[in-house]
Amino acid sequence: LAMHHHLIGVPDTGTDRVTVIDSGDVLRSALASKIDLVICGHKHRPWFWNFGNLSIANAGTASSERVRGLFENTYNIITIDKGKIRVDLKIVGGKRIPLQDLVENYKRFGEE
Repeated sequence: LAMHHHLIGVPDTGTDRVTVIDSGDVLRSALASKIDLVICGHKHRPWFWNFGNLSIANAGTASSERVRGLFENTYNIITIDKGKIRVDLKIVGGKRIPLQDLVENYKRFGEE
């Protein structure tokens, strides 16, 4: 399922005015419909959520100068192999990491 706006608010991005209206209902419908992956973005901040069989991958931005926090320009690479979905974060001109690793190792600015 591809969405322009977010299904879930993105951490550390300030006031949320871009999460879809009735997002809880949309999430429930996505789970009931056995959707495997929701891709979305709008806040230029990569993030990832996993709800068992449903993953939500939020994209950063590949070209805008309006990045959030310490993030660089990035894009997501989605690989489907033998029924498994993997979403990687690719830093423009840099490394590629599993998007889930970003979330698991995330520290807010100033946290060491």
